[in-house]
Amino acid sequence: MPSTLLQSTLLRATVLTSFLLMAGGAPLLAQHGHGPDAPGIQTYLVEGLRVDPASPPPGSAVGRAGAVLPGGGYLHVVHGKPYKRGRVVFGGVVAYDQVWATGAHQASELATTAPLIVGGTRIEPGVYSLFTTPGRERWTLHLNRGVGMHLADEYDPALDVATVSAEATTSSEVTEALVLEFVPRTGGVWLRVRWDQTVVDFPITTPTY
Repeated sequence: MPSTLLQSTLLRATVLTSFLLMAGGAPLLAQHGHGPDAPGIQTYLVEGLRVDPASPPPGSAVGRAGAVLPGGGYLHVVHGKPYKRGRVVFGGVVAYDQVWATGAHQASELATTAPLIVGGTRIEPGVYSLFTTPGRERWTLHLNRGVGMHLADEYDPALDVATVSAEATTSSEVTEALVLEFVPRTGGVWLRVRWDQTVVDFPITTPTY
């Protein structure tokens, strides 16, 4: 089986298995969409079990999101999902100007079966850790070829394969639990990070789109 097809098959099987393990056979909260600026792209977001935002369960959950690109390319991101719980998030729970695992527990991971362009750098299909450095006005996204790392304890900048910065914006709505999701845009998808009232969109394009 060609390596690209094998990667695609394994990723799809992993996502399907994750779905079936949730809530006895299906995710209880999922969103699917098409981007008006990129009609060939399909995205999904799995928030997990239904919870009362005013009284989240103890510990952290798991978040997943994905995107199917024209031509069959597939992206998937998985991350630990911490809750705000009335705390100051950025500049408090998450320090400014320090590398963050962009989630709880293990470093977040992004898998792709299609080549991507991140910050002007071509990224080949594979699995990468996803770190960010939050700033008060701008954030930096780091794609790193090291995987299976605990938080940012084992982060090695020498293993970064691409970085890109983006403006941090403030939303009028509060997001109780961290969300990583894909937003369809012309030329590819952008990775959106939102938690508390902070929203950051990182541009990701595909050379085949």
